[in-house]
Amino acid sequence: MATTIEHSTDHPSHLVKKAVPVILFFFVFALIIDNSFRLVSVEIANDLGISATTVSWQATLAGLVIGIGAVVYASLADTISIRTLLSTGVILICIGSLMGFLFQESFTMILISRIIQTAGLASAETLYVIYVTKHLPREEQKKFLGLSTSSYSLSLVIGSLTGGYVSTYLDWTTLFLIPLLTLLILPFIMKYLPKEKAKKSHVDVIGLFLIAAIATSVMLYLSNFNWIYIVVFIAAVALFLAYISKSTKSLIDIAFFQNKRFIYTLAVAFVIYTVQLGYIFLFPFLLEKVYGLKLDMISLLLIPGYVTAVIVGGLSGKIAKILSSKRAIVAAMLGIAISLLLPSFLVESSVVVFVLSMVLFSGSFAFMYAPLLDTCINTIPKERAGTAVGFYNLVLNVAAAIGIAYTAAMIDKIAFSQVLLTLAFIALASLVLFGLLVVRLTKAE
Repeated sequence: MATTIEHSTDHPSHLVKKAVPVILFFFVFALIIDNSFRLVSVEIANDLGISATTVSWQATLAGLVIGIGAVVYASLADTISIRTLLSTGVILICIGSLMGFLFQESFTMILISRIIQTAGLASAETLYVIYVTKHLPREEQKKFLGLSTSSYSLSLVIGSLTGGYVSTYLDWTTLFLIPLLTLLILPFIMKYLPKEKAKKSHVDVIGLFLIAAIATSVMLYLSNFNWIYIVVFIAAVALFLAYISKSTKSLIDIAFFQNKRFIYTLAVAFVIYTVQLGYIFLFPFLLEKVYGLKLDMISLLLIPGYVTAVIVGGLSGKIAKILSSKRAIVAAMLGIAISLLLPSFLVESSVVVFVLSMVLFSGSFAFMYAPLLDTCINTIPKERAGTAVGFYNLVLNVAAAIGIAYTAAMIDKIAFSQVLLTLAFIALASLVLFGLLVVRLTKAE
C-alpha cells in the first residue's frame, strides 16, 4: 500500500532550504558524468577494438537504468528517506566507478560498472524534484523546479566538454575517477537533509521488470536481428498488458491504455525520441571518421546546438501564446527531419553543415517537448497526471536507449549518409503518425 513519509518536525527550516543547492549540484554532476560517457563511446570502441553496436550498450543500458531508476526512486521515496536514498546513490556511483577503472580492459566489466554507476546517478534528478515538492513552500517550488530545467541544459554543455577534453588530453578511463568526487557531497547530504520517519510503501518490481524485458528484447533484436528476441518482445508485451489489467498495484493502470489520445501521443513520442540520442550518438563517430576530428573539438561543435536548446526552452512559454500545440509539434518534427535530411547529402562537404544541423536538431527537440507532453496528458485527470508524466518520461528514456541501439547497428553496416537518411525518415514517419493518429482523433472529438 503506497503511503507518504511522515516529515520530521525538529529539522530547522533554514536547513531544509540549504539542502536544495546540495541536491541540485549532485543532480548537475550526475548528468555531466552520464553525458561524458555517452560522448566517449567512439574512444572506448577504438581503444578496446570493438564495434559501434557493442560499445553502444554502455550508453543504451545506462539510459534504460536511468528511466527505470527514476520510477524506482520515486516509489522508494515514500518508503525510505530522501537522505538515505541520496547517500545510497553516492555509494553506488563510487562502487561502479571504481570497478570501471580497475577493470578498464574488459568491456563486460565496464558494462556492469556503468549499470551500477548509473543506478546511483538515477537518484539525483528524481529525488531533487521530490524533495522540492515535499519540503518547500508551494510559492517557491516553481522557481526551484525551473532551475532543474536550466541545470539539465547546462549539464549537456559541461558534460560534452568534460568528455571531449578528458579523453583527448588524459584518457577516457579517467572519467571513471571523476565521479568519486561525489563523496565530497555526502557530508552535506547528511548534515542538511532532514531525517524522516517512513511508512510502508510499494514498488512495482514486476511491472518494471516487464518494461525492462520489453526494451532489452528490442535492443537485442536491433543488435543482431535474431527472431527469438521478437518472440521475447511479444511475450513481454502480452504479460505486461495482462499484469496491469489485473494488478491494483501496478506502476500504471490499464485505463491509461484505454485513453486513445494518451496512447497515440505516447506512440508518436516514442518514435520521435528514438531519433534524439541516435543522432547525438552518431555525431562523434561521423566527425571522427569523416573529418578526423578529436573529441575535444567535437565536444566544442556540440555546444551551439545545446545553447540553442536552452534559449528555445526558455522562450517556449511565449511561443505557446502564438502557436497551438499541434502546430508547434508539426513545425518541430519538420525541423528535426530537415536537420537530418540536408547533411545526409552533404556528408563530406564541411563540418559547418553538421554544426548548423545540430543547432536546428537540438532547437527543434526543445521546441517540441512541452507541447508534446501537454498533448499527451491533457486528457488525464489532474489527480493522475503525476503517474502519467512519470510513465511518459520512462517511455522517453527507453526510446532513447533503443535509438542508440539501432543507430549503432547502422553505423557498423551502412554509410553515414544512409544512417542520416534513415533517421530523417523515422522523424517524418513520426510526423505522419501524429497526423493520422492524434490530429485525426482530435478532430473526431
